[in-house]
Amino acid sequence: MSPNRLIATVITTVIGLFAGLAVLAHRYSYFYSDLLLAHWVQSWTLPGFHELMTAVSWLGTAWTPWFVVCSTGIAFVARGLRLEGILLMSWVGLGGAVNRLLKTLVARPRPDEDLVDILVPYPHESFPSGHTVFFVQYFGFLLFLLFWFRKAGRLRTAATAALAFPVAVVGLSRVYEGAHWPSDAWGGHLAGSLWLAFMIHDYRRRKRKRRN
Repeated sequence: MSPNRLIATVITTVIGLFAGLAVLAHRYSYFYSDLLLAHWVQSWTLPGFHELMTAVSWLGTAWTPWFVVCSTGIAFVARGLRLEGILLMSWVGLGGAVNRLLKTLVARPRPDEDLVDILVPYPHESFPSGHTVFFVQYFGFLLFLLFWFRKAGRLRTAATAALAFPVAVVGLSRVYEGAHWPSDAWGGHLAGSLWLAFMIHDYRRRKRKRRN
């Protein structure tokens, strides 16, 4: 199988998984597995765990992500990476709008306080997790650029771990705070991965066009 065909197969599979999960999330407020996993996560009492989960969620709350994305984009432009900065700001911003539309269409309610502990109440619908979508888009694109520009070495390895960590734990933080069900986070990872694939495809297309 050629690389292009493999990529197309993976993207088609992810789209199918997300669509199926979205349909189920529209029909059911939560799954039994959601309830079990949420209770399990909220029972964790490791030292510093509460503070870590709160800090991770804060990074994707209110105007914080807009400030982070715009600051990063402006920094890229200032360092001569104009294409990278503009694409980051425009694609992540558009991704946020699309995610808002998906939430409205699926119309899944947030977890109920009678079922789980709600540490921080959030408005709007629950599926997919906007925090998770944002983290996959933002940190995922930075990871891509890291591998695009930086050769293998200790610095890249350390930066990779630093950028991948928030993506790995954001879903956990949303479940811990009672803001989302685990399946909301899974949907966020799927939707964010699709959007990230479009970002990378657009970036590579524009780079090839510039070389020609």
